[in-house]
Amino acid sequence: MKSIYVSINELSDSQMKVMEFIRDWVKEKKKTVPLKRIIQEMSKKGMKNETTIYSLKILIKKGYIRRSQMISNKTEFVQLRNV
Repeated sequence: MKSIYVSINELSDSQMKVMEFIRDWVKEKKKTVPLKRIIQEMSKKGMKNETTIYSLKILIKKGYIRRSQMISNKTEFVQLRNV
């Protein structure tokens, strides 16, 4: 899938929340973010699971993050562009 680069102003509030969580996680833990942790954290902030997954798909399409398959076959995410 080809990434579409857009202005940071074109991100929705839910996409920004996800990006900020990924940024903070990577900064603190120095490793990729498991999908399960993203969903848990966004649920605490009142975001539905479906909205979180949709936001992740859009962020991948826009080129802000990418999936990272680990040896354990768990889906994790890596930030490509900073917010």
